[in-house]
Amino acid sequence: MTADLARTLWELALPQRWFSGRDGAPLGVDLGDPLADGALRPALLSVGFPDGRVERYLIPLLDGKDACDDAGVLLDLLRAGAPGFVALREVPEAGPARRFAGEQSNTNVFFGDQVLMKLFRRIEPGENVDVELHRALAGTGVVAELYGTWTVDGADYAVFVEALEDPADGYDLAKDFAARGEGFTSHARALGRALAVVHHTLADRLPTATISGTELADGCRRRFAEVAAAHPAAAPFAAAVSRAVERIPPGPLPAQRIHGDCHLGQVLLTEPGSAEGRWVYVDFEGEPLKPLEERRLPDSPLRDVAGMLRSFGYAAAAGGAPSGWLESCRRAFLEGYGLDPDAPNPVLDAYEIDKAGYEVAYESLYRPHLVQVPTDFLATLSRRSQ
Repeated sequence: MTADLARTLWELALPQRWFSGRDGAPLGVDLGDPLADGALRPALLSVGFPDGRVERYLIPLLDGKDACDDAGVLLDLLRAGAPGFVALREVPEAGPARRFAGEQSNTNVFFGDQVLMKLFRRIEPGENVDVELHRALAGTGVVAELYGTWTVDGADYAVFVEALEDPADGYDLAKDFAARGEGFTSHARALGRALAVVHHTLADRLPTATISGTELADGCRRRFAEVAAAHPAAAPFAAAVSRAVERIPPGPLPAQRIHGDCHLGQVLLTEPGSAEGRWVYVDFEGEPLKPLEERRLPDSPLRDVAGMLRSFGYAAAAGGAPSGWLESCRRAFLEGYGLDPDAPNPVLDAYEIDKAGYEVAYESLYRPHLVQVPTDFLATLSRRSQ
């Protein structure tokens, strides 16, 4: 029976966008305790890979089908305080369930316009990073507030958060402003202020550490040299990069928990009726290809700052922004965050160089018409470093 169920769940998972185990093979299924009078059972499909890795994917079964297709039962279980379901605040009476069609690595279900459930598909041991950081940021206003979680044997299966009012994607919004030639500086400044709240709160509520400036410089220099050797578009900037990273202080640099995958696609503008709206940071799981243990490590908050700065460059290019639009966004964002845009900041430069090097490699292979986005930054860096 277990083998038959594993094959059934494998076939169910194969066409789903959230399933990344297609290069593996089904190994078996672990069935959790029954819920909802026996109608619901969480199933973990184990998938083995040729290199020995094993990944586990969650498919909550409701009468033999994926419960996300009729997810109201999951919200009812949270409201009832069923085993594994923990409500962290009063759960409102919400409208009917509506599964979000654009799902990728997880499954999102809206309950009316009040509650959003994110069901994690690939399950790893321990607390989910997104849940952990949302808990730490509760009450700040810069993340969606938590209603509750579904946790089994210490692993988070789902999180329930407030559904945001008429949310607008940050990247799409910035690109549209750029296309109209309209200044985005007030929003960029607000984004900087919101990220500063994220970082200050995480540093206050979670452990901090340090990283080595020497290791940061050496790693940045090595990675860019590898990119320059493989991609001619990066080669003219190798000397400028070397000069820039030489200025990184060799001693310890402050490190803390950060977003880890920060860009305009990870922010939403909500509350459109207010003067500036409310910017909310989302998806704190970090870079999805990194192991969970690595995503939990403290890092420099300037990595997040660099990610957002690089994202402004792409929004400007996609929207055909007029001259000066990008620089005004960069300056406003840094000012909002609390940094002087005119002051030298070699650590921030290093993280932006790292991102730009990755972008050159990626764009050279897949989107050569966009190589100019990272090389424009590298050219500006070269002029500054002379």
